[in-house]
Amino acid sequence: MSNEIVVTDRLTKRYGTQTAVDSVDLHVHGGEVYGFLGPNGAGKTTTLRMLAGLVRPTSGSAMVFGRAPGTPAVASRAGVLIESPGFYPYLSGRDNLRVLARYRALQDMHVEAALHRVGLLDRGDDPYRTYSMGMKQRLGVGAALLGEPELLILDEPTNGLDPAGMARCATSSSTSPTTVMRCCCRVTCSPRSKRCATASESFRTAASLLNPLSPICAATADLRPSRASR
Repeated sequence: MSNEIVVTDRLTKRYGTQTAVDSVDLHVHGGEVYGFLGPNGAGKTTTLRMLAGLVRPTSGSAMVFGRAPGTPAVASRAGVLIESPGFYPYLSGRDNLRVLARYRALQDMHVEAALHRVGLLDRGDDPYRTYSMGMKQRLGVGAALLGEPELLILDEPTNGLDPAGMARCATSSSTSPTTVMRCCCRVTCSPRSKRCATASESFRTAASLLNPLSPICAATADLRPSRASR
């Protein structure tokens, strides 16, 4: 039985005459940490938005856990952080996570576990508006980790983080080859990117994040050149 959790076939997104994502075929298996490397404008975020069900593809298909992205059955098993996190500025970090936890029918123990995991337990009661950029990013990662999801989709999760914060984050999408190759067991590049890196090292850095509350699979996109360009 296949353990593929993300599968796409010719996944494409166009905005007018601009092609953002072009005929992407990917197969992501459970237990893998994938890095998606590419410069700004290469289509990384748009691809992740389609996998999260936030954007509809122009053509092609995507399946997550054997279902269409964004459906309740998929959303309950996935944690997502795409671009900048958004929270209520007047609530504390802890209360912001509690709001999200209520929507997912999760108990407060999951909030405390997420705060611990991203190193914000001692600042959890501070208002979100007082957080630094790095702390806001950590809270966004914590929100994605609520409920121990089986799939993590993280877009530039180390933005604004100090070295200690980076050590806690498994990267899935990034413009930084160094960060991606330290965290991921496999790295691929956007079909529209001229840069491509591969990494054969196993989890190491990512394992420091995943092991304490396993099982969690951090995965995004194993992007290969489109069929048209082969």
